[in-house]
Amino acid sequence: MLDYFCRKINVDMNKILTSEQTRNLDMMTMKVQGISSYELMERAVEALFVEMKTLVTNVSGKNFVVIAGNGNNGGDGLGLARMLKNENANVCVWFCDFSEKISEECRKNLDLVRDMDSECVTMLSTANFNELTIPDGAIVIDAMFGTGLSRSVTGRYAEIIGIVNKSNAKVWSIDIPSGLFGEDNSTNDGAIIEANHTFAIGNLPLSAMFAENSKYYGKLHLVDIGHDVKSKEAMPSNFAIIEKSDIVKMLKPRHPFDHKGTFGHALLIAGSRGKAGASVMASKACLRSGVGLLSVSSPEDICEIMQISVPEAMFMDDWDGNSNNYTAIGIGPGIGVGDSAQKLVNEVLDCGKHFAIDADALNIIAKYKTLLDKVCNCILTPHPKEFERLFGKFDSSIERLHFMSDFSVKHKCVIVLKGGVTAISLSDGCLLFYIGMNPGIATGGSGDVLTGIITSMLAQGYSIDNAAIAGVWIHGEAGKLASSDYGMISTIATDIISKISEVTKELTMSNV
Repeated sequence: MLDYFCRKINVDMNKILTSEQTRNLDMMTMKVQGISSYELMERAVEALFVEMKTLVTNVSGKNFVVIAGNGNNGGDGLGLARMLKNENANVCVWFCDFSEKISEECRKNLDLVRDMDSECVTMLSTANFNELTIPDGAIVIDAMFGTGLSRSVTGRYAEIIGIVNKSNAKVWSIDIPSGLFGEDNSTNDGAIIEANHTFAIGNLPLSAMFAENSKYYGKLHLVDIGHDVKSKEAMPSNFAIIEKSDIVKMLKPRHPFDHKGTFGHALLIAGSRGKAGASVMASKACLRSGVGLLSVSSPEDICEIMQISVPEAMFMDDWDGNSNNYTAIGIGPGIGVGDSAQKLVNEVLDCGKHFAIDADALNIIAKYKTLLDKVCNCILTPHPKEFERLFGKFDSSIERLHFMSDFSVKHKCVIVLKGGVTAISLSDGCLLFYIGMNPGIATGGSGDVLTGIITSMLAQGYSIDNAAIAGVWIHGEAGKLASSDYGMISTIATDIISKISEVTKELTMSNV
C-alpha cells in the first residue's frame, strides 16, 4: 500500500511525504548542508521552542512534564526540556528507558539535561507508575514516538499514555501524537496520546488529514526547520496541501480591454419551490467569483424571487437542453429529486461541457448508479454522506482516498470531498487537501455557495482541476473571514458570500 503514496507525479505544491521520505529528507538535508544529525536536531528544537512560545510567551515558573522516548523524537523533547529550564520553567522529565537502545542524539540531550538538574529526570523503567503525578496546570510535552512508529502501542508505554490522557493537563505532541501512525491507522488498536496541539516538524503527516484522527492531533502547527528545498522537490508524492501561493500562481490576469464575454457565461440549474434560497446563494456566489454572464434555470414559481434577489443574472423557467451558449454548467442546489430534476441531470451529463454537480444532482446519480458511467469532465462535490450514497462505505480513510484517486483517473473527473479537511482527487489521480478546520461554515447553504464559486471558475476557462482547487480555497478562506466576524456559531452561508470579494481582492493584489 505504501507504494501507492508515491506512485504519481511530482506535484508542485507543499507535498505530504511518507514517514520514510521524511527520514530520507533529513539525511539529504544533512548531506547537502554539511550538518550533523545533532545539529539538525538542535535546529528543530529551536524552531519548536519559538513556535511553542506563541502559545505560552512567558514560561518562567510554569510546570512542564516532558515525556521522552529513546529515539530522536525523545531527543527533541529533551532539547526542549533544556530550553525550558534555561528560561526558569519547572521541568520534570519522564524518560522511557524500557530498552537498552537509545539514539546517539537522544543520549547526548539526556546527559545535558542531567548535567543541568539530575533530580528532574525520572527513569520510568524503575518508577512506580502509581506514584507518577502530573502537577495541576502543567503542560505535558509528548516526545515518546515519532512518525516512524509502525506497531500499536501496548504495555508500559500504553500505561504512560493512559496516565496522560486521564490527566487534566494540556498536551503538546512533537511531530505526531505518540501511538499514532503517520499514514494508515486502520489496523492501529493501541494507545494513542490525545494532544491539544501537535507540532509537526517540516511535514504534515497524512494521517493528520483524516477526521477520525482530529481528537489525537488537536490544533496543527507546521514547524519549518530549513530542509533542503531541492531534495524535497525531487521526491514524488501523490499528496499535497493547498496554499495561497498555489492559487495566486493559477489566477488568470484581467486586462483593460477584457469584456464580460471574456469571463465566460455560466448556467446554473438550481432551486425549486421552497428551495429558492439555494438558487439565490449559488447565483450570488457565482457572480461574486468573477463570471461575466450568468443564466439561471429555475422553476417558474420562483423566477420572480430570483429576479428580485439576483438582478444581475438572467433567468429561464425551463432549460431546453441547449448548452451551446454556455461555457460551463452547475447543477444540483435545491432542484429536488423528482422526474423533471432527473431529466435535467441526464441532459447535463450528456451536454459535453465542463460542469459541477452538487446536492440533489448527486442524490439522483446515487439513486441511478448507471449515471456514474457518464460522469466525465466534471467536478463532484459531495459531503461525506453524499459520498457514501454515491460510492458506498469504506473500511478506512486511506482506502477511500485510493478509490477517489482511481475513480478520478478512470472518469477524467474531480471529486471534492467536503469536510474539516477537504480532500480533492484531481483528474490525474493526485490528491490535494485544503485544511479549513472551520466548523463555522458547516451550515445549510454553504455547499450551494461552493457550487456557485466552482461553476464561475469553470465558466471563466479554468480546468476542472484548477476550478476545484481555486473554488475550494476561495470558499474556505471566505468562510474563515466570515467566522472571524460573526463567530463559528452564528456564521451563515450568505456571510460567506459577503467575504468572497475580500479573498479575490487579496489574490489579485498578490498577483500584481
